[in-house]
Amino acid sequence: MSTVSETKRRQLLAASVVRQPGEWTTRRVLRLYRSAGWPAPLSRTARRDLARLHRDGLLALHETPGRRYYTRKDGVR
Repeated sequence: MSTVSETKRRQLLAASVVRQPGEWTTRRVLRLYRSAGWPAPLSRTARRDLARLHRDGLLALHETPGRRYYTRKDGVR
């Protein structure tokens, strides 16, 4: 079960993914969270949130040697 802050955090990320195209990495998510006033979340938090949005069908996963990133799936709004 998600806590309220987890739910709000993921809603912020989902809304940002819809509005802002491009590659979503752990680093980009951490910058987003910090700009929203969440105090320095862990990289693990960003990875989990990205993986959750991938499972929910919002993001497509891309992996290359030493690099993982996500992009918004086509047709998602």
